[in-house]
Amino acid sequence: MTLAITISVGVPLLILLVMLVFGLYSNRSIGWVALCLLWGVLGNFLADQLNTYLFKQGVEKDALVIFLTPIIHQVIVSLGVFFVLQRERSDNLIEGAVFGWAAGLGFAVLDSIYLIRATPKIEIENLLAHSFSTTLVYATAAAITGLVMTQFYFRHRANRAAILLSGLGAAIGYNVLYNWLVQSELDVVVPVIYGIGGLTLMSLYITGQLRTILIQLGIQKKRADGLLDIVIPIGVNLASEKNFQKLLESMLVEAKNFCNADAGTLYLKRNGALEFAVLRNDSLKIAMGGTSGNEVTLPPVKLYDGEGKPNMHNIAAYAALTGEIINIEDAYENREFDFSGTREFDQRTGYVSSSFLTIPLKDSEDKVQGVLQLLNALDDDKKTIIPFDSNLQQLMNSFSSLASAALEGYIQEQKLRNEIRELRIEIDHVKRDKQVAEITDSAYFKELQFKAQQMKAKGNNIAPSDMGS
Repeated sequence: MTLAITISVGVPLLILLVMLVFGLYSNRSIGWVALCLLWGVLGNFLADQLNTYLFKQGVEKDALVIFLTPIIHQVIVSLGVFFVLQRERSDNLIEGAVFGWAAGLGFAVLDSIYLIRATPKIEIENLLAHSFSTTLVYATAAAITGLVMTQFYFRHRANRAAILLSGLGAAIGYNVLYNWLVQSELDVVVPVIYGIGGLTLMSLYITGQLRTILIQLGIQKKRADGLLDIVIPIGVNLASEKNFQKLLESMLVEAKNFCNADAGTLYLKRNGALEFAVLRNDSLKIAMGGTSGNEVTLPPVKLYDGEGKPNMHNIAAYAALTGEIINIEDAYENREFDFSGTREFDQRTGYVSSSFLTIPLKDSEDKVQGVLQLLNALDDDKKTIIPFDSNLQQLMNSFSSLASAALEGYIQEQKLRNEIRELRIEIDHVKRDKQVAEITDSAYFKELQFKAQQMKAKGNNIAPSDMGS
């Protein structure tokens, strides 16, 4: 019995030790792994108590063992992993899988102990095979749950609920089939092969996810390098560009190209509203404002209503009022903002306005001077509309700072020009008054004035000396 318990407990612990040696989790997360292991033991105990109760209520034992137990297991695993992820604030897929794996090992430990108690005379070879296969299957199924919980909680996607349900379904189905194989009393090698096969598939899935992450990191690095290629030229233009409309247009076009967006709009904040400064849409071939020669005919977006209440329903107004960057994955699914005007535009033109990235442009005093809005991010083939990558937001902060500097420089330049113009007008008035005074006080002007009076007096037969009386 002692040997059997040692094997049942030792195999899972040995696997955890090997995982630690290979760096699948760090010393920092040992405590969380141990907690998940104990959580798995507790979960199996609760599942066993529930099964006992249901069995007494007349539920068939096979239905409990094959179907209900895996469901209970994965629900408990998901709750445990969710708790750890929330406290650890980790978005690492590997860590999510490890936390789930540890909970699965806890299930396997108690399951093997229950088996020993039920059949104390079980052969050592069968015990080893059962312990090994149970450990692999329970841990692999729980690791799948850990993976999808990580994606559900940290990957803010529109389909994250579907990811969670499909992942839980796969984990439960994998466990159900294993229980059926065990209950069918097939050769002990079959469950072992099944466990190894499941572990292999999950390893391939994790490898694929890591490859995707590495590709994304490469893309982000390329984008970061590309941002420098954009920022430096625009920074040079900022100091030398005399045509501000051209500079605004360049900023919008470069931001649109950098984010691979199909359309974009640059607003300027004036008189309690956002006025359209530049508008571009590649699919509809629309170009307004900037150097296009086409005046923007769209009405300004009001920041406040007639009662002075802030306009929090319009996404651009919200960004201007709060100073927050807003990333909308699908405007047709969003209920936070009012996209009725956008949908009306889509119905009229046949366009589909889906993903939005709205960035406030703040000056050096952190006051919003405008808003940069990009519309419909495209995939690499520029055929499919996708959400804007959340990692772009950090990069676009640098870009928006540059645009804000341009806006602030323009406002200061316009203010200075107005002051110079007013000063010139004042100088011209003073100069004119001085010139008039010099002319009227001159002897020549007084002589001309006297002669004019004489000519006028002759015409009226009045002496010049009487003109002044």
